[in-house]
Amino acid sequence: MKPINIGLIGCGFMGRTHSNASRKVNHFFDLEYQPVLKAVCDVDESRGKPFMAKWGYESYEADWRKLIARADIDLVDITVPNNLHREIAVAAAQ
Repeated sequence: MKPINIGLIGCGFMGRTHSNASRKVNHFFDLEYQPVLKAVCDVDESRGKPFMAKWGYESYEADWRKLIARADIDLVDITVPNNLHREIAVAAAQ
């Protein structure tokens, strides 16, 4: 399987659910990709760093702009509140 490096933005409830799904997706579907939990981002370091360790992410960013600029991120997973999605999604798509 080919690795796909995930950058997760947001460490709340949806961040946990998406992290769990990334870790288990290959048990449910035959995919050509293997998710790699590459980086997690949260503005609150006291929440982000423990989240990184608990879920097995390789690194932490405090600024989502730094995460989306990283060359080693293939997929940006946005799990912040819905009203914050647009700016992040547009910037990531560019």
